[in-house]
Amino acid sequence: MHRDVRASRPESCDTFMIELVLLDQAIPAMPSPVQTDLRSLYAQGVEARFAGRFDEALGMFEALLATNPEDVDSRLNAALCLIALERLDEAESELEHVIDQAPDYVDAYTALARVRRMKGDAQGSHEFIDAAETLSSDHADYAAMREQASRQDRNRITTNLTASRSSLTKDLPDWTSLSPAVAVRVSDTLTLSASALYAERFDRSNTNVHIGAAKRTGFGHVRMEIGGGTNTTFLPNTTVLVGAGVATHYPGLELLSDIRTSEYQSGRVTSFLPGAQYTFSGEAAEIEVRYINVRDENDQHRSGYRMRSTFRPTGPWAVHLYYADAPESSDGATVEVQSYAAGLEMRFGRTTALRLTAGKELRTTYDRTDISLSLARSF
Repeated sequence: MHRDVRASRPESCDTFMIELVLLDQAIPAMPSPVQTDLRSLYAQGVEARFAGRFDEALGMFEALLATNPEDVDSRLNAALCLIALERLDEAESELEHVIDQAPDYVDAYTALARVRRMKGDAQGSHEFIDAAETLSSDHADYAAMREQASRQDRNRITTNLTASRSSLTKDLPDWTSLSPAVAVRVSDTLTLSASALYAERFDRSNTNVHIGAAKRTGFGHVRMEIGGGTNTTFLPNTTVLVGAGVATHYPGLELLSDIRTSEYQSGRVTSFLPGAQYTFSGEAAEIEVRYINVRDENDQHRSGYRMRSTFRPTGPWAVHLYYADAPESSDGATVEVQSYAAGLEMRFGRTTALRLTAGKELRTTYDRTDISLSLARSF
């Protein structure tokens, strides 16, 4: 008989589908040393999964399955690790195997519903939620799951509007910018985006438009962006960006790399930005560091770095910090700029966020103080 690995009723449906804990801790009165070792390895695997060490936990469950391929509890936990690692096809295969072996294993159906939803198959997700509800006596939880899945299907469009005003030293005129953007989540792994930037600097105005795509993969993510504008004087005429991130065996650590090439009136500027991003404390904190290499419009190499961090001390609040000491291309030239900024974000429910950011730039010819306000809304 398989063990039901559900714990107390979770607070959210996503948690219900992946945060499954062991209820059956019954130990035979006189266990053999082999049985004791296997039970210990299983418990260690569950502990590692709860701690976010998914690769480590997966190795333990695979070792158990090598000893006993009919162990549906270990196979389910292995599938949950694969989901967390975004190896969705493998997770789907393992969960289907669990259901073949144990057709009444409710948790396998709920996990498979999550996989189907992550792969963009909303209909398949609802089918497995229905199957799990049929096998379970707790229909209220599955009604909530179905509503959550439907709501997440609806909330696939995010709009953003950012307005900024900057004051410059040496009696130079203020800068103003306005940037609307929209992102469409085609599936849980693919997002398409479009944005525009209208900027006024030194009594001149430029407009740029960009489109892009980002996709989560089994190894991390890839993204691409293209854009530009006509008759631009300080913004680029054309821009192409290609970026990627690679997940590491260390939980929460992802290696990053971006290549951007832009054509300005004064010439072409190409930059290469390797770096790393670390997410910890249950995604309550995030730090990103980039090393910036620039080949400027005069074909000279320049370098610098930038750091960005986000902290979420309480539910609706987030604090954003930024610091950079790196070359920047604008106004027809690449110059060294030291900049720092801090932002405070507040979320209103699951669909709306408001962020206020203040920043300072120290340039060779003038300094700039910037205030921006950003509003994001999901539908």
